Amino acid sequence: MVLPSLSDLLIGGVAVTLNYAATFYLPSTRLLRDPLETLSVAIPVLLVGHVVIMMATLLYVKQCTLRATMTSVGYALVVTAIGTGVLHGLIVLFGASLIEKFNHTLAFATYLAIIAFIPSFTALAPSDTSIWIKTFVQHSPSTCAEIFAYSQTICTLSGAWIGAIVLPLDWERDWQAWPISCVISTYLGHAVGVVAAFGWASFKYVFSKKKSE
Repeated sequence: MVLPSLSDLLIGGVAVTLNYAATFYLPSTRLLRDPLETLSVAIPVLLVGHVVIMMATLLYVKQCTLRATMTSVGYALVVTAIGTGVLHGLIVLFGASLIEKFNHTLAFATYLAIIAFIPSFTALAPSDTSIWIKTFVQHSPSTCAEIFAYSQTICTLSGAWIGAIVLPLDWERDWQAWPISCVISTYLGHAVGVVAAFGWASFKYVFSKKKSE
């Protein structure tokens, strides 16, 4: 187990800051007042921002070639586009209306896909298919990069699901309107994923070091 690099934590921290700025700071409207308008502003900022973070990481941190970097970015965008459609369908299956607030649901699915998937490519790309299967299908991340990719994705998706728990409760709060609580919990889930990944990787490093001694 390699010592967790501070660069992984720094890159995750930049992504968390980007998510905060795009969701809560840059939009002229507030999330509680107009979630659709807020997401309409946040989504393109997030997409461009995360692609820039990914390209900078691959080119300057991982020292990848421009061709390998652009290929990885292409894969990330394809997965994000497909993931948006899949997540939209799953969100409807979990109870969101198919017709009513369709744009809200699509916007949230896009928001969720960008935050859940592109950071995992930033952490793990470029990697063989076997590494992706080991990390996400077999749920066996072992290296620092695999842990950061896995933790960010799983915690982001889990956060989105946790945010939906409060929606049917009869509290009549403004933040219970669809999909405000899910947007907030998605942001928090990703932030927790970054911190959890660093802690997980650090623990594995210390444990493996003691075991080898």
